[in-house]
Amino acid sequence: MESTQLLDILGNKNRRKILQLLSSRPCYVGEITERIGLGAKAVLGHLDMLEQIGMIRADTNERRRKYYQITKNLKLEVFVSPYSYTVETSTVHQHPTEDGIEEPFPVRAGDAKAADALKELNRKLLELESRRRGLAEQQRNIEGKMTDVMAQCIDWLHEVAQNYMEADILMTLIKEPQNRRSLSMNMGLPEYFIEPHIQSLIERGVLHERHINNRQLLTLIDG
Repeated sequence: MESTQLLDILGNKNRRKILQLLSSRPCYVGEITERIGLGAKAVLGHLDMLEQIGMIRADTNERRRKYYQITKNLKLEVFVSPYSYTVETSTVHQHPTEDGIEEPFPVRAGDAKAADALKELNRKLLELESRRRGLAEQQRNIEGKMTDVMAQCIDWLHEVAQNYMEADILMTLIKEPQNRRSLSMNMGLPEYFIEPHIQSLIERGVLHERHINNRQLLTLIDG
């Protein structure tokens, strides 16, 4: 799923409410309608859209009643700064037997073992959450350093670029080496329009064309 598509989907507050509700357990249409205070027709429209893009799926129980549940563990990250705007989506894969977490054993309702199992799983969940927060802090530190370096790049970029178009080309390629077609698409400009500026930057030794992963890419790094 495209990151921008997911961002558009989540831009609707009612779809966010539906996903928040389904994140706790599968629900029938009537339950969703009652909980979010929206008409059945509107709810079905939102559910259909979410189902079409594969975020949720519909199943039926033994009484032939349809219910909906979330199908994927998706993570959406948006990073906005004076120097960068990125939207990324990733799938979080489940590994139920890693880190010493055993498969849940069957218990009967009211069995004392059920409470003990729940407490143990809760303890492990809190431990994992603590580790996740630590990794998130490391990520924020790295992103802060990247932003500092990008700010320095901007200062030098304006010393190198001879016009605003060269500055835009360099700004795009600093973030990621690209071929001409990708550069054209990301900038929203035809290739013939940016080509003279690319050639000027190459002739001055600012840009280089290199084979990277079997692709001919434009980059500032010459080796």
